[in-house]
Amino acid sequence: MNPAPAAPGSRRLSLRARSAGVLLALAAVAFVLLRGGSRESSAPAAIQAPSPPAPAAAGWPDAVPHFAHGWVSPPAHTRSAHGSSLCALPSGDLLAIWYGGSREGGTDVSLYTSRLPAAGGGWTPPRLEMDRVMAQQELDRVIKKVGNAVVFPDPRGLLWMVYVSVSVGGWSGSALNVRTSADDGRTWSASERLTLNPFLNLSTLVRNKPIFARDGRIGLPVYHEMAAKFPQILWLTPGANGRLEDYRVRNLPGQAGLIQPALVPLDENRVLMLLRDRSADRLMHLSLSQDAGWTWSAARHTDLPNPDAAVDGLRLRDGRILIVYNHASSGRENLRLAVSSDQGRSWRSGAVIEETPEAEYSYPTLAEDREGRIHLTYTWRRERIRHASFNVAWLDQRSLAQDRAKLP
Repeated sequence: MNPAPAAPGSRRLSLRARSAGVLLALAAVAFVLLRGGSRESSAPAAIQAPSPPAPAAAGWPDAVPHFAHGWVSPPAHTRSAHGSSLCALPSGDLLAIWYGGSREGGTDVSLYTSRLPAAGGGWTPPRLEMDRVMAQQELDRVIKKVGNAVVFPDPRGLLWMVYVSVSVGGWSGSALNVRTSADDGRTWSASERLTLNPFLNLSTLVRNKPIFARDGRIGLPVYHEMAAKFPQILWLTPGANGRLEDYRVRNLPGQAGLIQPALVPLDENRVLMLLRDRSADRLMHLSLSQDAGWTWSAARHTDLPNPDAAVDGLRLRDGRILIVYNHASSGRENLRLAVSSDQGRSWRSGAVIEETPEAEYSYPTLAEDREGRIHLTYTWRRERIRHASFNVAWLDQRSLAQDRAKLP
């Protein structure tokens, strides 16, 4: 006797269940592959050494304390502005990139750049570099939105832009794309989409600046957000004519819940990694590489709080490490500096850059110009991108004032 046919609704439910099961199985396999490894090559022999110690000659910018505040983006340029990245160009100019639109994740969000000329004057008017429509045309695929971007020159002087695009879902559905410029960002190559993950190529994001290997490779810190959240290093191999010859992503095991790695080279072999904490600990974490950024120690927490917020770091010319971060276990109401003289084992409190209850100051990025002056850009209340510049003399002056304030 033949069984009675199933109701149409139950057949649809069964098909949906089987489809969901297949997708979950594929996702599980992809997750194991993603966490377990990557395309392998060899470790770099060394990375570019950090800047030499600053001269102590009279008139050097560090001799007299200096601090200045300004703006990268003009008022009401976009309703929301966030996620700036900053670099010093071979010409001596500074270049900043950020995204702006009606809100984070909006379809109207675009990437903008502005330039601070070394010859003097203020930041140039924002210039639109990429939006959803442009990305669709260059990548030949549906793009829902664009997001985080970084810009940096390589040792040959070629300028790179790496930016996030999303075709489906939220930030966990992101992919990375690369453009290059041979004229300091005045013109750019078409976007090239990177294939980094084995399942639908989803969920790789970028935030901070890279390190540079002596063999020409670029070690860009990136991170993964789907299912589990962990840091990665994307090794880019530049080719001829400003194109990529190869790229390989390396996962960092045992770092779940830590994202947005920031790299600080200590010498030719050692690199310090700062990590944003999305776990319940809410503490800034550090990891150390002894082999030019190829393998990394298990991350350890510091005594500094981290309210699930981005951090950045810079090796000063005297060997100390400067970081900028939100000094709180929740909220982003303040933005603060700290300095380490022992390669991150301990930290000395520095100046408070911004502090206002219930406001937001976030996503800081640091760069040093060719004269040794330090530059900082950051999100100001999600409305504008703000710029601060200062020197080591000012930094030490403010750190000393903090120390004195702690005395009984």
